[in-house]
Amino acid sequence: MAARRGVRRRPILSLAVLAIAMLAIAVILPPGLPAGAVEIDAAAAVDATALDAAPGEAVAPAEETGIRRPLMRQIGPLEAAAGPPSRRAVADGRAAVRRRFRAEFSHTATAAGARLAAETLLSAALTEPDRTLRWVLLDEARRLGESSGQAGIVSRSFAAAAGTYDFDDVAGELRSLEQIPVRALDGGRAAALAKAAEQLAARAAGDNRLPQAIAAEGIAVRAWQRAGNSPAAREAASRTTALERRSIRD
Repeated sequence: MAARRGVRRRPILSLAVLAIAMLAIAVILPPGLPAGAVEIDAAAAVDATALDAAPGEAVAPAEETGIRRPLMRQIGPLEAAAGPPSRRAVADGRAAVRRRFRAEFSHTATAAGARLAAETLLSAALTEPDRTLRWVLLDEARRLGESSGQAGIVSRSFAAAAGTYDFDDVAGELRSLEQIPVRALDGGRAAALAKAAEQLAARAAGDNRLPQAIAAEGIAVRAWQRAGNSPAAREAASRTTALERRSIRD
């Protein structure tokens, strides 16, 4: 009889244990949240973080980060360079530059003084944060190089400006080189003009701007002649002829 009573009590104990376990689960989990939902939501949070990250960016587990940091997102393509400043802005900037470099401008009557002033302006333009003043510094250096027959200064000014501003640097440099009086140059400055013109012609020809290339080679011919370098002048003339024939074919 005792054995029979023990057997009969086992189902009753099992049901009691089951009831206690269900009550514990109901207390731990919030109302309406099914069992296993905690693990599912944690996994979904990790997936959402990975999708929100930039391509190729590693996402640290939540226990390592503690506080979620803002994620670096991929930016769009770089904007095109803006054009030169307005004439009004350039006029105001020119007055400011001339006040700042009054001493340098006071010695520009000679070629050596103009070159020294132009070099100072070019160096200042490299670190000038204001884009209007930077343009004025480069333009003033260009003007000094043009008036003193320093073709290298002219080319460097346009090269620096082309890296920041959107404008036709080929046409601009060609106009400046054409303003340099070849007959007033000594041999060294004439040779520098010829080399600058040849480099400009090569750039123009590479862009298929044949009229500008032909004009630049014409400057090189005259400059080499002034420098007394007949072989270089003949080579420049030969390139001019080839460009003219190419322009006719095209």
